[in-house]
Parts: sequence; structure tokens; C-alpha cells
Amino acid sequence: MSLDAAVPVPPPGEFGPPPPPEPPSGPPTAPAAATPPVPPAPPSVAPPAPAVAPAAPSAAPPAGPAGPVAGARERLLGQRRAAAAAPSPGDAAVLLETLAREATAELGRYDRDTLVTWRELAWYRDAAGDHVGAVHLLQQLVLDMAQALGAADPDTLHARFDLACATGNAGGSQAAVQQLYGLIPQLAATLGPYDARVLKAQHDLALHIANTGDRAGALHQLRQLVPLVQQTLGEAHPLLSEVRLDLGRYAELWGLTKEGRGAGLTWVEAVAFVHRLLVWDFDTDQEADACLRELERRTGVPGLLDRVMLAPDHLTAEQVALAALGAPPPGY
Repeated sequence: MSLDAAVPVPPPGEFGPPPPPEPPSGPPTAPAAATPPVPPAPPSVAPPAPAVAPAAPSAAPPAGPAGPVAGARERLLGQRRAAAAAPSPGDAAVLLETLAREATAELGRYDRDTLVTWRELAWYRDAAGDHVGAVHLLQQLVLDMAQALGAADPDTLHARFDLACATGNAGGSQAAVQQLYGLIPQLAATLGPYDARVLKAQHDLALHIANTGDRAGALHQLRQLVPLVQQTLGEAHPLLSEVRLDLGRYAELWGLTKEGRGAGLTWVEAVAFVHRLLVWDFDTDQEADACLRELERRTGVPGLLDRVMLAPDHLTAEQVALAALGAPPPGY
């Protein structure tokens, strides 16, 4: 990874397309938000507005009415599950665009399931490389969701997160940073400060900060985030691995700069280096060797290859780091 290359911000994580919905046995509820390293196409078509815009409901639209609408809802949710199983994001987007238009016609523009279907369509467009199209769709969708469901509704906040990610993927890293700075306090207020989706948003904020050129700021964000994710979500949570990998990548790159050349490693960075080696976060052996040599140079501990790579499989990255490097600094 070069110092000047923008780092892709991947859709996966606690955000992203929710798991395929189960058929509703009663009034449907909002799908749970699922678990956001990063080319555009012509802008997409936003949800069609009727000739006379309907008045937005004062609260979330009543879900699951009896009769034909209930049958339409069950059918549409089944088709949404099929779209989630499509072989590629582009294929899923084709299916979801048809489905979203059908949902608008049969359930209404402001129905929660209609809005979530449009949001999933935007996510898949972004994943397929149509970042600009995803941004255009999400900009309108966020307004519709806030009007129909409320600004603090989890589905509205999810759409805002997807908008920030698509904005950054479309080249607007600074705008993505500003959007996430505004969104994260609202996510924390609604979901709780230690919810995995809040921590995921903080992780993606660090990547967008790096893509603005502020790698020191991104490093600071990631250093603070790793212990928080470790303490609140646990060693086995996939977000901890994501954050550690990015911290290790940026710490290595920072050591190659004039400003970072003479810097040592914090303990959390050293563990991140070890984690990269354990999971083999490299495309070539040369990249792995460069990471190992940088770890040895900045810790002053030679001969780390065998100590790290021959460690028992049941040990965590931090336990391997302790065995290879010794005790962490006081106060860690």
C-alpha cells in the first residue's frame, strides 16, 4: 500500500446490507443493522415521486396491514432474500431496483420496508462500484426516512452511515469525515456508546481521515479505538481484527515517513504488527518481511520471526506479543 493511495473503505462490518429478512408473522419491524480496505458509473435513479407528493406520516407507517398488502409485503420480503443471495453486488442491485419500485407502488413510498429496500439497493450499488449513483439515491432516501421514520430511527441512522461511506468511496473523503463527525454522537445516543455499529463508524472515520492525507490523525483514532473495541466487544469480535489490521498498516507506513522514522511503537501498535503477521495480512512474502523488519527496528528486538510464527495457535495476538516482546509498558 503506497503512502499516497486512498484506502478503500469496505462496506462490510456491523453496517452493510442487513441479513435476509424472515417472512413477517405479524407487523414487520425494521431489519437489524448488519455489520463499513475501497470506481463510479452514471448516477442512479432515485425513488420515483408521485405527481403530488404525499404528506409524510407523523410516525412510522403502520406495518403489516391485513389483506392484500400483507401478502405483497411477504412476497416482496421473500424476493429481497433472493436478492441478498445474488452472485454479485451488481446482480443484487438489478434485482433490488425492480423490487424497490414494486414496494413503492404496493406498500407506499414511506413504508419502512420500502425505504429499507431502497437503502439496500444503494448499498449494493456502492459495493458494485457505482459510488456516485449510491450517493444520489441515499441523499434523497435519508430525507424520506427522516420524514417518515424520524431522524433518530436506527434505519435512518443506518442510511446516513451508508451515505457517508458512499461519499468517501466516491472521492469525497473530507465530506465523509464531516458526515461521520455529525453522525457518531447521534448513533451513540440512540444505540449506546459501545454498540458495535458505533465503534464500526469510528473505525471507518479513521480510514476516511487517512484518505484526506491526515495519517497522523488516523493513527491517533485507531490507537484509541483498539483497546475500546477489545474491552467492549471482546477478543473474538471481527471488528477488533479489522481495527488492528488497519492500525498495523498505518503504523508501518508512518514509520517510512520523515516524521515517523524516528518514532518507536506503542504497545497497541506492536500488537497490531504481530496480528498482521499471525493472520498473514500480505500479498507477498516481501511485504511480510518488510513488516517484520519494521517491527524489529522500532522495538529494538531482533529475531522475531520464529517467536511470532511458531507461537501456539490458541494464543491471542496480545499473548504472542507478550511472549515475543516482553511486558507492555507500565500503564497500558
